[in-house]
This record gives sequence, structure tokens and C-alpha cells, in this order.
Amino acid sequence: MNNQKHHRLPSLNILRVFESAARHLSFKKAAEELCITPPAVSHQIRTLEEQLGLELFTRLNRSLILNHAGEQYFAQVQHALQQLQSATDELVSAQTKSTFTINTVPMLVSTLLAPHIHSFQELQRDFNIQIDSDAARADFAIESLDVAIRRVKGDEPNLIYRPIFKIAIAPVCSPLYLQKNPQANLATLENCRLIRTSVDMGNWPLWLKQWDYKAPKTNELLLNSFRAVLDATQSGAGIAMGYLPIINQMIERGDVLTPYGDKTTFYGEPCLVYRKKDQDKPIIKAFEQWLTDLLIELKWSDKKN
Repeated sequence: MNNQKHHRLPSLNILRVFESAARHLSFKKAAEELCITPPAVSHQIRTLEEQLGLELFTRLNRSLILNHAGEQYFAQVQHALQQLQSATDELVSAQTKSTFTINTVPMLVSTLLAPHIHSFQELQRDFNIQIDSDAARADFAIESLDVAIRRVKGDEPNLIYRPIFKIAIAPVCSPLYLQKNPQANLATLENCRLIRTSVDMGNWPLWLKQWDYKAPKTNELLLNSFRAVLDATQSGAGIAMGYLPIINQMIERGDVLTPYGDKTTFYGEPCLVYRKKDQDKPIIKAFEQWLTDLLIELKWSDKKN
């Protein structure tokens, strides 16, 4: 428990007067800077010293110096005022910045945008970057968004769709699952527990149909997000449908494995989407280039503008 006694804080105005006088070591120069009179500065300093119960300046005939207490207080007050000024500048600046909104599905937010968007923000300091995560398809006509990343290409005449990388799907599980469930028959999926996500119910049926497998009828775990599916898979809860190359790093690290080898199914080519009328905007071009470079760095794509 903190038993330290708290003294009444001097007013911000008095502290500003003290900081100016201490920095200039002159009541006259402080008065000029603050657009008040030297006697007003002197009065404010005297009031401050009375409130604190100690002197801060040594007053000589034609000069002014800080005593030891004054030097200590000046350093702290100046730092505090600078922090307040910085916080105020940042707040006001943020309110005057333009907003750049990116819309995409939660899966790409957690795996692509959220871990890396800070690097784009560093390049675009004049914008507030916002990410809108929604499994539903956002409508450019009625919603305030600038770009979107969509899994399926549309045919809206006023929008530009640029494919950015290809997705394939393949079952994945953790080594732990196979160790804990030796009865699981991968050849037939008998005694295998499938993990599904309610936001994409089409992935398992498509893969099963292409490779002529039949899913267990009752042994499954249904989750409502891609992140939850990844967590459950890593914990050994079952076999999930993985999206490649999105989970390539997890496979390379050994967090999950692909028990069916090269039995993958093409699942689409996500597109960067924006309005035709915005295609020449510098921020749109900058985001498109940043995204292209990021996908190449992550080895999700080898496309170059």
C-alpha cells in the first residue's frame, strides 16, 4: 500500500511559466515568450514557490539562476510538459488524418494483415490504417472501405479485381493426434475426427469428393473461426482442412503435418479489390505494391507488378 502523501498540484499555467523562466533564466525573456509582463512572471513564480514551500531560483542583482531544488524540478516539469504536448499533437493529428480501410475475411486478418500491417502504417504516416474483418462480403457501394481482399472474384463493372495468390486445401493434423489415436485409419478416415469451421463448410466436401473419400458421419468438431481450428488442430483434437500456402510456416515448423502428402485441391485465387475510380490514388498503388512484396516475402506468391 502506498502511504506517500500527495501534495496539491500547481496549475498547468504556473508550470508553463516556471518552465519558460527556468529555461531562459530570465523573467523578461519568459514574459516575451508567453506574451505577458515580467511582473506577472515574477508573481507566478513567487506563487509557485509558496505552494511548494521552497525557493526554486537564486535571485542576483542582474541575473537569475536555478538552485538545486529548482534544477531538479525544472528537469521533471519540462519532461512532463513535453509529454503532454506530444500526446496532444498525436491526438489532434490522428483526428485530422485520412482513414484507409481494408476489408477481408478473418482468416486473412489473423494470418496476413494483423502480423504485418504495422510495416505499411510506418510507410503511410498520414493515414490511419484500419482493418475491417468480416466473413460476409462487404459492399463497396454502401460501406466506407478503400480496398478488400476477397476469396472469390466478382464481376462488378465498377470494381477492379487483381488475383494475388492461389489457395489449395489439404487435410492437416498435429503429430500428437496420430500418437494419441493409433486407431485412426487415414486410408479410409475411419475413427478419424474431422475439424470443420462454420465459416467455410465447403472445403471438406470438395476435397473428399476429388480424392474419393467418405467422411465419418458423427465424429467431428465444429468451430466458428479459422483461428480456433488452428488452435484445436495443434492441440491434437483432430484432422482439419488446411489452406496452403497460408499455413506453410506451420508445416515447416512441424506444428502440423499433411498426412495425405500431395493430395491437394485447388480452392481459389484471392483478389485485391478496389474501385476503378480509385486505381490511380497513391495510397491504393502503395498498398498494392506493399501487399505484392509481402506475399513474395512470405512465399505465398511469386507475382510481381
